[in-house]
Amino acid sequence: MNKSSFPMLDPFREFTPAENYIINITNLRKYLATLGDKYPESITIYYENINSGANISVNKDLRLFPASLSKLVQAILIVNKVEKGQMSFDQKLKAAPEDLSSGSGDLYRVMSDGRSMTVEELLKELLVNSDNTAQNIFRHHLDFSDYEQFQNNTGLQELYNQNGFISSKEYTRILRVLYTSNFLEPKNSSKILAYMAQSSFHDYLSAGIPGDVKFAHKYGENKDYSIFADSGIVYIPGKPYMISVIIKGKDSSDESRAWAVGLMKEISEQAYLASK
Repeated sequence: MNKSSFPMLDPFREFTPAENYIINITNLRKYLATLGDKYPESITIYYENINSGANISVNKDLRLFPASLSKLVQAILIVNKVEKGQMSFDQKLKAAPEDLSSGSGDLYRVMSDGRSMTVEELLKELLVNSDNTAQNIFRHHLDFSDYEQFQNNTGLQELYNQNGFISSKEYTRILRVLYTSNFLEPKNSSKILAYMAQSSFHDYLSAGIPGDVKFAHKYGENKDYSIFADSGIVYIPGKPYMISVIIKGKDSSDESRAWAVGLMKEISEQAYLASK
């Protein structure tokens, strides 16, 4: 193995063009700070350039209901059970009647006749289509100790508060767990991110990113809490960045959702322009 010319530096720095580390996020910081001041109890935002570590945190202590963002942690835990030999990707699972949920995804129809699906298929539905039935099926195979182990092993003890609410900054750390593959095996971290990049949901942050740029993300929406959320990694070639936005609308009306959709798109556009 060749020795690095800069043994005290990040080993990848030697092979990454300098321009991929240079980023000016001053204007983005001002723009996001303005939003934070305008909506101190309604929006939490976190942005981080992966190469340089330059980041922006808006209303970093504001915690909101995670909605379907919690499905990403569940996916990681299920895959971890596969790695430990407690489950397998080709293992077939059935949905109990109480697991069937029409809130998000179509498995409530597909599995209503008692048919089974593999863990791999359910994992894909969970991440690509945010399927609630898949989430409910997986819940039978996880307990509190699984979540506790994950948080302790990754240093994410502050991920949830006592109410199960999250901040955008803490949630973004889950993306880093996947990107650096410091909990799962690389092939499985990559599997999860690949499914996230196939997400069928294209509102929110996706709307502000060019279609030819890969975006591995998980979105969440909950009418009871008026929550609109999106979090992911934008794979600009050589200049990837992470971004998470959680918005609490004034209600769950179509008007409130339209406002959140427009705001997410604008935030995403500004983040992309600052990063490319």
